[in-house]
Amino acid sequence: MMDSVVDEKRRVTIPKNLAEELGLRKGSVVVFRKDDDALLVKKAKKKVDSLEEVMSWSPSRTGRPERIREREMKDIWH
Repeated sequence: MMDSVVDEKRRVTIPKNLAEELGLRKGSVVVFRKDDDALLVKKAKKKVDSLEEVMSWSPSRTGRPERIREREMKDIWH
């Protein structure tokens, strides 16, 4: 475990070796989460990474779409 001191503006310094392991550098965005009496700091995902994750999702196809009658469709929408 490593220590860091909170300054007058509530800032802390992330130890160099941890910052390097996580790929954090000046301008990196982090996310904070409170967990009971602990504070978790995580490197934020880039929007591009999130988009690629969504785009790579491949839903399984189960067959042909079910036919629905016009009256049933009207009942759903009204």
